[in-house]
Amino acid sequence: MFGSDVQFADPWVLGGLAALPLIALLLWRLRPERLRGGAVLSTLGPLTQIRPAGRARWRPLVALAVLAGLACLIVALARPQTIKADATVETQGIDIVLAFDISGSMQDAGLGARTKMDAAKRALKDFINGRENDRIGLVVFKSDSRIMAPLTLDYRALTQMIDDVEKQNEGLNDGTAIGKGIADGTSLLRNSRTKSRVIILATDGQNNEPTVPPEQAAAIAETLKVRLYTIGILTANTRAETSLDERSMRAYSERTGGSYARATNGDELKGIYENVANLEKSRFERQRLIRYNELMLWPLIPGIALILLGVLLDTTWLRRAP
Repeated sequence: MFGSDVQFADPWVLGGLAALPLIALLLWRLRPERLRGGAVLSTLGPLTQIRPAGRARWRPLVALAVLAGLACLIVALARPQTIKADATVETQGIDIVLAFDISGSMQDAGLGARTKMDAAKRALKDFINGRENDRIGLVVFKSDSRIMAPLTLDYRALTQMIDDVEKQNEGLNDGTAIGKGIADGTSLLRNSRTKSRVIILATDGQNNEPTVPPEQAAAIAETLKVRLYTIGILTANTRAETSLDERSMRAYSERTGGSYARATNGDELKGIYENVANLEKSRFERQRLIRYNELMLWPLIPGIALILLGVLLDTTWLRRAP
């Protein structure tokens, strides 16, 4: 009736099975014929020729049915159950906004590629193509910030936008509007209902557009429970190295519960994106999911049926004459 993976939610109830022999003994001691008066005989010889009537020989079935029924009820009360699953299960996908710098300095050589922009594009596309259930939005910034794509699962369209991002933003003046990039990323995530909402912002410079200070944008992200992860793109280029304000980047991120990391080559940049996604998924991962299949009805129904059968036999076919 049960598989090998059966367990009992209340195994202590099974101790009631030990009482069944005592109940059987009690029923035997209290059976009606022992309680009635009897005749005194000088010898038992004549009784040896007497055989029980046809139905009388089946009387023990009543007690057996009741005892078996009680055993089934005790097993049912112990709540047998099987394990349906026991595994680590992740929650739904996370919502991610990729915000990256497309300013003029990103056209300098670096990150092991012809330009830092080429390496950044490659890392972004590899990251996007490795997603499955994560919605991704896209924001770019120079002197201003632009939302290129809302949160979407259309990864193919996103990678095409990344390929053409420079042509689509030729009208923007040069600059590094980090604050506006954070603000637009936060705006995309404002109505998201997922448990994990993050902005991953990559830049090789420091904010030089005062319209939206990064500190203020990070404060808004913190209020909306959006985590900000920042990436500093570093190269051997002295100008780029000195213009990147790593201390401020770290402060923006840590304020929201995120973190800062630096990338000096394409592989490091790709790894940072992957690490952020893995970290966010692990925040809301349930370590164990155990689903139980209750089997209580399997012994309960036969138990009730057996007791009713015993009562029915005792009051009908196997009823005793007065």
